[in-house]
Amino acid sequence: MSAVKYFITQNSRKLKIDEFLARELNAAGYGGVEIRKMPMRTEVIIHASRPGVVIGRRGSKIRELSDILETDFGIENVQVEVSEIENPWLCAQAMASRLARQLERGVRFRRMAYWILRRVMRAGALGCEIIVKGKLSSRRGRYQKFKQATVAKTGEPAQLYVDEADDTAILKPGAIGIKVRIMQPDAQLPGVIVVKKPKPKKPAELELLKQEEEVRDVVAETGDIEEGFEGITDVDELRELEELDGLELVDDVETTEEKKAPVEAKATEPEEKPSEKESESLPSEESTLEELKELDALDTPKEGGD
Repeated sequence: MSAVKYFITQNSRKLKIDEFLARELNAAGYGGVEIRKMPMRTEVIIHASRPGVVIGRRGSKIRELSDILETDFGIENVQVEVSEIENPWLCAQAMASRLARQLERGVRFRRMAYWILRRVMRAGALGCEIIVKGKLSSRRGRYQKFKQATVAKTGEPAQLYVDEADDTAILKPGAIGIKVRIMQPDAQLPGVIVVKKPKPKKPAELELLKQEEEVRDVVAETGDIEEGFEGITDVDELRELEELDGLELVDDVETTEEKKAPVEAKATEPEEKPSEKESESLPSEESTLEELKELDALDTPKEGGD
């Protein structure tokens, strides 16, 4: 057998198994099947929203399904496993089968289609589309589409991110076909910009931010922070710093100098006063000349007395 014929037979057999399980497991919320070929056995994984219905009482349903798969479909050493669907509202097969079963019970198709559409979008889907075809409300067949948000129809996004499924509801007027397409939440469409959320800050960073805020609050309450300048003794340097930073350090220095100045003046005043007194006590040149003249006049003998 050539490779082309082998893959065709394998895919056609998988399609028949899928249709069989969809009919048998409608009540269990059937969501699809996976067939894995192993060296010693063949694993058949059934996805369902209600795995208890698939298993049956004490595994009776699984044993029945494994016998049918071996005899009717020719699968050797089959091992049936059941996997629960995490979110059945994002599974197109489960939603299509649910809509078909409700239509068979007599529920109106518009009411049920809108209800499923809202529940699918509430589950986080980026888009959903439901198409119902057949004799809906008259003898002539027609179709009606229920759509919300965006659903890719062609290209790689449609192949990777769109889950599509079909089902059929058998009614008295005839068969009604149902098609469901669901755009998955993790879809990455071209041209769509996604803004990432900021990373949560570490506890150490939060503590630093709190400390900075506390310092800012303290500065706002007390005013400017007084800074000390070590090693600066020159008044001119302090004045330059006052002009640049608006600090009030020069006034303090000037006041200290003003306080020191009168003390030095008081200390020097007593030294100047004795010098003034000495200058007053010392005779001047004119007074000495007059005294000498008086002495000369006394020493010279008078003419009449001689």
